[in-house]
Amino acid sequence: MSTGISEEGRLGSYACRLKSATVPVMNSPETEQFDQLYGRLRRSLRRHGDDDLSQHEIELLHHVPSPGRGTVNLSDLARRLVLPKSTASAVVKGLETRGFLRRWRNPSNERELAIVLTDAGAARVAADTVLDPKALSLALGALKRKERRALLHALEHLVEASESSGVKRYTEAAAREDHSAKHVNSQTSEVV
Repeated sequence: MSTGISEEGRLGSYACRLKSATVPVMNSPETEQFDQLYGRLRRSLRRHGDDDLSQHEIELLHHVPSPGRGTVNLSDLARRLVLPKSTASAVVKGLETRGFLRRWRNPSNERELAIVLTDAGAARVAADTVLDPKALSLALGALKRKERRALLHALEHLVEASESSGVKRYTEAAAREDHSAKHVNSQTSEVV
């Protein structure tokens, strides 16, 4: 769907609206309703039999290159997923143990790990979808055409708004704050 506006232009307009918008309280009625509806939708359309990987593991796999397409380092993965580096490291170790990833010291920078999918990891990413496509198709088919178009249009705008720089800065800051709080708590518990 082309609107004639560049990607940067669309994201910029969402960032401007975000700056001028009244930021809703974390537990506003709209936030709570969206969270409940999203959870119900995800549970009802979730593929069955995919319980072997957590959401963090699935998301991380999708950010690692396939064999022959380069590598990624741990810091980049943590930043992309808005996770503390220690959490990303634990997820990478678990996925490596289960044969989805390979990692090694980068010869040009010994402090850095190079990470790449194994063939099994690449196959899992290729086959992965969080939602059951048939169930989603049936659910969308139950809506009137006009309702489907309105829903998809609204979701497109929500995704674009969530990808704006203001939302990204907020989530990155929240992740850093969470990581700092955990670090302080771990130091406090060691002293006690």
